[in-house]
Amino acid sequence: MEQEMAESEVKEEYQKAKVEGRQPLCPYCNALLEVEQYQYVFIYWRWNSKEKRYEKEESDGYADKPFCTACETKDWDFIDNEVIKF
Repeated sequence: MEQEMAESEVKEEYQKAKVEGRQPLCPYCNALLEVEQYQYVFIYWRWNSKEKRYEKEESDGYADKPFCTACETKDWDFIDNEVIKF
């Protein structure tokens, strides 16, 4: 129940921090929020008979749920397009 309550607070904290012009705090541990996420990309090397060499082909991949580096709580809401520059 505590985690569910904090999850809804992630977006609220992001909005509050944006208005105040500061770095968000983690709603789970109250530390400055540093987010880490592991992403995996599958790369295949295919032989091109015409070129006589391998060519790199990227395929779909996947990502683990992002987490707060201080308390390691995982939450998809840590990825917010309004506060992240891709």
